[in-house]
Amino acid sequence: MNKKNTSGFTLIELLVVIAIIAILAAILFPVFAQAREKARQAACVSNVKQISLAFTMYAQDYDETYVHAGFLPWFNYSDNGSQITSNQPYAGCKGWPCVLPDGRATFAARLMPYINNYEIWKCPSANNGSTNGAGWFPSAARFTVGAGQKAISYWYNVSFSAFSLAGVDEPANRAFLGETGRVRAGYDLNSGRDGYARVSKWSDFYRPHAGGTNLGFADGHAKYYNDKGFGPGSDLTDAGRDQRGLPHGNVCANPPQPGIIEFRLVTATDTDDSGNLVTYYDERCP
Repeated sequence: MNKKNTSGFTLIELLVVIAIIAILAAILFPVFAQAREKARQAACVSNVKQISLAFTMYAQDYDETYVHAGFLPWFNYSDNGSQITSNQPYAGCKGWPCVLPDGRATFAARLMPYINNYEIWKCPSANNGSTNGAGWFPSAARFTVGAGQKAISYWYNVSFSAFSLAGVDEPANRAFLGETGRVRAGYDLNSGRDGYARVSKWSDFYRPHAGGTNLGFADGHAKYYNDKGFGPGSDLTDAGRDQRGLPHGNVCANPPQPGIIEFRLVTATDTDDSGNLVTYYDERCP
């Protein structure tokens, strides 16, 4: 009697194949994830570049003066401005894109005529994971993009607000645009030394791209910056600012140490809803 020729895998062979596939997956999946993040990072750099050019075009059209940071005082509006409503520039507008009847608007809304694409304001890597930072517990409304609202993931360095082009000492080294790392319905404004949102307070804030962030600079260029070197120092003391480190900057040092974000002292005034003159940002060294 002839024995039947049987072919197939033994249990051991199947286990070996499965083990090899698992090892390959463990090696390749992180590579694929990194590749996807690089693609998102590149898309974000493109966004930042276009917004940076809008800043420059705006300044050229307005007597070589950078766009105003926003209506005053932005932090007194409920939920960082996410609940403000208007019918401009579109019916049922809600949040940062709105232009109020008296013409007040956020910096982003003022730049929209140069961009005409709301999607540019949303970073593809931004997320709304952890939203609580030391000393600040934001309302969920700021992070919920609902009807009439648009997402925004970028912040404006208010040290540039209504500042002249000629006043920027090193345009290629001074950043006016950065990332919040979040998908916002409100608008996030930073302002230098004592801004509400800081890497020293938000361990995962401003770093949506593998521990780094994209920045837009005053000369119009945009680039990725790895800021893992930022320390956990306090914003309120010289020692803390030194610990946080350059190139963020410490304009309160003696001599001053200008950085990418902090490069000058700022005191600015504007009128509030009642027409009163108010100092909306005042940076004074202790």
